[in-house]
Amino acid sequence: MTDWIEHDGGPQPVADDVWVYVIDPLEGHYQSTAAGVDWPGARHYFVLNQHLIDAARIEGIRLGLEAAKTHLTEGGWIPEIIALDPATIAKETAR
Repeated sequence: MTDWIEHDGGPQPVADDVWVYVIDPLEGHYQSTAAGVDWPGARHYFVLNQHLIDAARIEGIRLGLEAAKTHLTEGGWIPEIIALDPATIAKETAR
């Protein structure tokens, strides 16, 4: 289930290449990249490719943890780093 995000008619809230589905009282419902949206008129939107953004975030965290493991010595922080879950970190940092 995707959550609708209320928009106050202000500036573009997401990056240009993010795909959104928009409700605009004048233009109706439509999907577009954020760069193609009339944001002052948009009242509600949701991110269509949020799953791809989330997957990229998790993969980046996973790669960062792998890199940290290779740079730390045995007996130090390695057990704690090994126990970290990228999906949990992504979920907590997205709040």
